[in-house]
Amino acid sequence: MKKAKVEAVAPIKPRKSGWWITIQTVEDSILVLNIFKNKILTARHCINMVSGEYATLKDKAWTTRNVADALGFEYHSGYYCYDFNKIEKRARMSKESAEYIKNNITLDYSYASSPIEIISKKETEYARGCRDRAEDRRMSRVKHVMNKVPDVPVGIKEWIDEKELGGLNYMIKDRATDLWTCSACATESKLKNLQTENGKKPKNNDMVICPHCGEKVQILTRNKRKDVTTHFAIIQPIDSEMSVVRHFTAYIQCRIKSRKSIAIEEDVRIMLYKSASKERQKNKCVIYYEQSCRPDLIPNGGQHEGFFDNKGNPTNKKEYQGYLYDGGIEEAFKDTVYEAWTRVFKQMSANNVKVNYNKLMITENDENLINLVEMLFKGRFTRLLQETSESIAYWTKAYLGPLRLSEESIEDVFDIGDRQKINRIREKNGGQLMLDWMKWSEEQNKKISDKALKWLEKNKLRVAEMAEIICRMSPEKAMNYIEKQRKGEYASFSIRQVVSQYGDYINMCGRLHRDLTDEMIFKPRELKRRHDEAVLEIERLGEQLIAEEYSERFGEAEQVLKDIKSKFEYIGKGFCIKVPEKIVDIVKEGNYLHHCVGGERYFDRIKSNETYICFLRKVAEPDIPFYTIEVEPGGTIRQHRGMFDEEPELDKVKPFLREWQKVIRKRMSKKDHKLAAVSKIRREENIAELREKNNTRVLKGLEEDFMEAI
Repeated sequence: MKKAKVEAVAPIKPRKSGWWITIQTVEDSILVLNIFKNKILTARHCINMVSGEYATLKDKAWTTRNVADALGFEYHSGYYCYDFNKIEKRARMSKESAEYIKNNITLDYSYASSPIEIISKKETEYARGCRDRAEDRRMSRVKHVMNKVPDVPVGIKEWIDEKELGGLNYMIKDRATDLWTCSACATESKLKNLQTENGKKPKNNDMVICPHCGEKVQILTRNKRKDVTTHFAIIQPIDSEMSVVRHFTAYIQCRIKSRKSIAIEEDVRIMLYKSASKERQKNKCVIYYEQSCRPDLIPNGGQHEGFFDNKGNPTNKKEYQGYLYDGGIEEAFKDTVYEAWTRVFKQMSANNVKVNYNKLMITENDENLINLVEMLFKGRFTRLLQETSESIAYWTKAYLGPLRLSEESIEDVFDIGDRQKINRIREKNGGQLMLDWMKWSEEQNKKISDKALKWLEKNKLRVAEMAEIICRMSPEKAMNYIEKQRKGEYASFSIRQVVSQYGDYINMCGRLHRDLTDEMIFKPRELKRRHDEAVLEIERLGEQLIAEEYSERFGEAEQVLKDIKSKFEYIGKGFCIKVPEKIVDIVKEGNYLHHCVGGERYFDRIKSNETYICFLRKVAEPDIPFYTIEVEPGGTIRQHRGMFDEEPELDKVKPFLREWQKVIRKRMSKKDHKLAAVSKIRREENIAELREKNNTRVLKGLEEDFMEAI
């Protein structure tokens, strides 16, 4: 766009008022639309009639706004279009100008009738072309990077087979023919021809010799096939500027009448940038996801071209726990932010450690985590190491597990002083759950049998979930009790659900004030029956229990209500004021009238003598809720609400309330005056807070109800 030349040409002014467009050309190819409103120039919109390039000059500044925007219209996101009927009313121009646009601007892909629609669609075609060209350039850059990725190491399939299955082959039975297929040679044998090394008839998982190829294979009598899915990563150097971490999924299959097959699929590539590269200034790494679901990226040739893209992840590819190929790590990590992981990664790779290597890398060079991982690896805490690698948050890069990162000794890291318990975690290959129970064992000085520990781990039961039961019986007794209940009336429940039911039962017993030191109570023979009975009892005693609980929690508030009773209760003509005795009475009042007076904030205000809750009743119906009043110690009324926050008979109620306020003022003591002054300050603070939050609805309600005591 030749902006300087456009600016040098003075706009042609219209003769008519209202919205009007005049046109002129610059160097034959650039059409300038001078947009006027009441003969005042609002914008100059320019379009190259050949290419479709466009720009708008408005307020002495150039923008890449399209013609609709230049006319003051915005894109209608709800309908994904512009309303051209409205636009054309504003885009008035002479017949000559309209004809000129129709004759000189041609569309490549679409049709339009009006001149302004022609311009708009020409601009759309141009914008689409710009996007397409930008995308082509971006994909060219992606392909350039992807083409640098080396081939996978020779023998990688055999390598992952050795890591996952130890290179083992199998005998698989064809149940239709009773013949056994050797996955090493794909030949079939009869069972009588398969023998163990000691000459006995083979059983499931026994090793036999294939009579055809002589391979030592494992016989699978209970399986129709052997399918294994596993994951691994390869870290490869590329050049002085970058390296790559490649994440794969491997599928190992052994089926009848065929050899063992191994297929690998690459899911993710992470390009690591070195300190010498320009890219490092912007990114430490860039992630590319496999895109085979996108036909536009399928390559026309070349092993790596086009399958990966760093824009989007349509098939939700992920990095998993897996093995790490032991070649190229040191060279690939050199001069990257991940270099500090080199030693421990090489050690774990050489020892076939299966962890989420990508999540460890997220932390970059976190020395505390690196030291922790190395400590767990050298200490042979395999499962705990795996779970540690999964306990890292992607976005914050923070370690979220139970281990203490910054400590140096294993006792301090585990927060367990007893070495025997630490050794037990190693021997049982325990993870975070076992660590949780070993901590509990040390803190409570109680033992846990291997049987109970295995049961707890199998059902993924943590200390917190078992808290209600293990404070009353040992873990082993708890295990036996829960298993017995599950075999009874809880047959359709999982172990975790039964444990949850027990916790509910204990909580209900506490609410019902039952003796939880009595074994007949805390360890009922029929848990489900006792649980259901407790539910019914809670429902029957609902309001009574609520009253007791509220009295326990808000006893101070109830004492305040008792103290003000003589000052605030009043009987007038037709109406009376009652002061509730219990907090539960206020809750009932709120439920009956369907308003929010039963909220705990009101009880806190009563406790602090900020406001009190009183009931306004009709003298003829003293026990039927009519109005609820929130009143300050000085008699100022903050709120007065009836059913559903309505205000029935307000013309009668207000005079009575004024009368009541006068009575309160006469009964006030020096202490009440001080409390009233404090209440006023808090009220003003509350109103200021509501205004700050722009809570106009509540403010309006308070303003309507407010009745200051004079």
